[in-house]
Amino acid sequence: MADKYIIRQGKDGLQIYGNNLQFLKCKSPEIVLSGPADTGKTFALCLKVHLCACKYPGAVIVFVRKTQSSCYNTVLRTFTGILGPDVDQWPCTPYGGLNKTERFNYDNGSVIFVAGLDKPSRLMSGEFDLVAGSQVEEFSLVDWEIMATRTTGRAGHIPYNQIIGDCNPANPSHWIKQRQKAGTLTLFESSHRDNPDLFDQTTGLITEQGKTRIGALDRLTGVRKLRLRKGIWAAPEGAIYDVFDEDRHKVASFPIPQHWPRAVGIDPAGQYRAAVWLAWDPDNQILNVYQELLEPFGTTVQRFVNKVIEQTANAPVFAWVCGAKAERDWRTEFEAAGLPVTEPPIADVWIGIDRVYELLQDFKLVVHDCCGNLLSEIGEYSRKENKRTGEFTDAIENKEKYHTLDALRYITVWLATPTEGLAQVNYSPVRVGRW
Repeated sequence: MADKYIIRQGKDGLQIYGNNLQFLKCKSPEIVLSGPADTGKTFALCLKVHLCACKYPGAVIVFVRKTQSSCYNTVLRTFTGILGPDVDQWPCTPYGGLNKTERFNYDNGSVIFVAGLDKPSRLMSGEFDLVAGSQVEEFSLVDWEIMATRTTGRAGHIPYNQIIGDCNPANPSHWIKQRQKAGTLTLFESSHRDNPDLFDQTTGLITEQGKTRIGALDRLTGVRKLRLRKGIWAAPEGAIYDVFDEDRHKVASFPIPQHWPRAVGIDPAGQYRAAVWLAWDPDNQILNVYQELLEPFGTTVQRFVNKVIEQTANAPVFAWVCGAKAERDWRTEFEAAGLPVTEPPIADVWIGIDRVYELLQDFKLVVHDCCGNLLSEIGEYSRKENKRTGEFTDAIENKEKYHTLDALRYITVWLATPTEGLAQVNYSPVRVGRW
C-alpha cells in the first residue's frame, strides 16, 4: 500500500522548484501562488493537496473554483495527472466517475471534495482541514473570506489549518494584493524558471519545449502579456477608472466623526447584493467610502436589510439609494423589509460612471482600505474590446460582476444630481464634485 503514495513525475522522479516548492512547504493560514501562465502553479496546488491527503489520515479537503463545472477540465486534469495514468494504482477512489468526480475517497480515510462557488451548499455545510482555490483572482473577497470560515481548525485532522490558492496576476488593487500588504496573506511569485519542463534546473538553460511554450506567450500583447508572460499585476486595458491612484485614492480607515452626514448606495440584485456607505467631510469637501457590505444572492432581502441597519449603527444616514431606475420591484421589497430607499435620478449608466470618474479626477472621493471588494472592482472595471478592430466599446466587460461599483454609482449620481426629495431630509443638501 505504501507504494501508492509515491508520486512519479518525469524520468528523475518528483520535480518542484523555486517558489512553487516554498508554497508547498508553507504552513501560513492564507497562502496564494501567483505568476505568469505555465509556471506550474496549479501543479504545486494539486501536489500540496494530494500530499496532505496522504500524510494526514482522515483529512477533509476541498478543491474550489468559481464554478464547479470549470474544475473538471482544469484543476482536476492536473490533479489526476499527478495520481498517474493507472487508476488501479491510485491511493484513492473517485466517486462520481472520472469525468465529473464529486470526491476522492483515500484509502487512509482522507477525502477531497470538488466544489464551485456557484453551488456553495457542499462548501458551506462542511468543515475542512484545507481549502484549495484555483484561479482565485476570479473570486471576490467575500468568496475568499467565506471559504476561510470553513477551515478554522475544527476538522482537526491536519495540525495546521489553511486556505490556499493559485492565481494569475490581476489589477494592482486586487484584494489579494491588499491582503498581502496587510500581512494577512502570504503571496508567492512563481516564475517560468520554476517549471522544469521549460528550464533545465541544472544548467539554467531554456529547453526546446520551453522555447515553444514561452514563445506563444511572447506573442501576447498589452495587459495580457504583462500578466501572463511577465507576471505583473497590471491594470486592464480600457480601464474605466484609469484616474484611480491607489496611493492617493485609497486611505487608511478611520472612525467617521458623528456629525459627518452619510448616505448609502445599494445594489439589490444579481449574483450578490451590495451596499456602500459614504460620509461627507465638510472641512475638506471629500466623500469617504468608509464601509461596504457584499452578500451572496441567497441572502434574503430581510436578512440583508438587517445587516445594513446593523452596520449603520445609528449613524446619521440621510439617504438610501437603491438599484437602477428600472428595479422598482426590488425597492418595494427593501421598503417592506424596513429600509426607506429611493431611486437614483438618472438611468444612464455612463452618466453615473462620469460622476464617479470626475470625483476621482478631482480627488473628491477616497476609498477606505477596509473596502476590499470595491477596491478590487475599481481596478478591474474596463470596457469591452472589439476583437476585430482592437478598439474599446461602450460595453462593460463582465458587467454583472461589479456590485459594489453599481452601488457606488447609484448613490453618487443621487448626490451629484439633487432632486426635490432632498428637501425632506434633516441635513441641508450638499452638492459634491462639479455639479
